[in-house]
Amino acid sequence: MFKNIHLCVKRPLLSNLTAISPLSHFNLKISPSHGLRAPCKSRRYATRAEFPFQDYSWPSTASFTPYDVLNLPRGATYTKRHYYDLVKIYHPDRPLTDHPLFSQLTAETRLQRYRIVVDAHDILSDPIKRAAYDRNGTGWSHTVLDTTRTRDSHGPNIYSNATWEDWEDWHNRHQGPQQHVVDQRTFSRLIILLVLFAGALQASWIGQMNNGMNDRLREVTEQSARVLQSRKDEATKQMNSNEARVQGFLIRRDPTGSGVKDHEQPVYQNELNPRRGLDGSFQAGKNSREPAQPVDESEPSGLS
Repeated sequence: MFKNIHLCVKRPLLSNLTAISPLSHFNLKISPSHGLRAPCKSRRYATRAEFPFQDYSWPSTASFTPYDVLNLPRGATYTKRHYYDLVKIYHPDRPLTDHPLFSQLTAETRLQRYRIVVDAHDILSDPIKRAAYDRNGTGWSHTVLDTTRTRDSHGPNIYSNATWEDWEDWHNRHQGPQQHVVDQRTFSRLIILLVLFAGALQASWIGQMNNGMNDRLREVTEQSARVLQSRKDEATKQMNSNEARVQGFLIRRDPTGSGVKDHEQPVYQNELNPRRGLDGSFQAGKNSREPAQPVDESEPSGLS
């Protein structure tokens, strides 16, 4: 009994929701056992028939115009919608290979058509260029044969450059080809060789400096050893007698042999020749002890 009451209460709610709810354009999936579910909107996917300009055909006349390319009447106001649609179709970076307009086109033909579309847009989007074209046909030189031109033949318009090859060709035509004095790989190899050669020279120079320093230290050590040995030998010889010691002292006192001062001469004489020094001193003392004879200043008796 309770189940029947529950169903009776739910039915008017559903009828009221479908009549009042603003979500009537959504696909509502309602189950009698679970009640009202969340609305889910159906999603549409692109198909082949929804491509832009699906009925568009490329002009086949020998002298087609920018109006024919962009499918625009001659007196109509220009809009960029047709241009954007054609760019999406013919741009070489677009991977829409299943589009019916270029399913049978080669990459070269597709690129040429893209450039023609850009030139047509450049003329029709500018009122001055469009008026000049309407009067004299200025700025437009494309024909059906343009689709069979080689890759090196480009129009003067910069907007026709679609790939990096086009930009390189455009720069070569207007600024001249870039001068490569040395190939990049050759230059890189030359730099590597120079670095290796400089490293080898530096290592050799460091080795030579090290060897020269070692030789210099060895020479200084040997010279110092010889000097010390000679001093040692001289000291050993001088230890035998007092006279040798004194002479060694005096030689060390005056190694250059420049001489002695006046007050040092008797000292050196006494030390080098002690007997002579003693005799001289004794004679000097004796002379000093003898009394001086008086000098008779009187006249002789015989002369008076």
